[in-house]
Amino acid sequence: MGRSKRAPRGVRRRHDEPRPLSLGSHWRADGAPKAVFRTQSDALRAADGRRLEWGDDLDVYQCDFCSRWHLGSSTPRER
Repeated sequence: MGRSKRAPRGVRRRHDEPRPLSLGSHWRADGAPKAVFRTQSDALRAADGRRLEWGDDLDVYQCDFCSRWHLGSSTPRER
């Protein structure tokens, strides 16, 4: 299995560049990278803040790929 090509730390991928397929859960629907949280409580605080500020109802889940925490939509996306 080959090594994935990653940009050096601190270098961001442009939104119009293709994203790595193996990291699918690390990208939002708009192509931007998802926020990553070290702990579940950090992610829950962020989700609560988004709910209060924007009315977004977000779920918190632990990523199978990186074992960190992400926010996700609580309703399925339409395709």
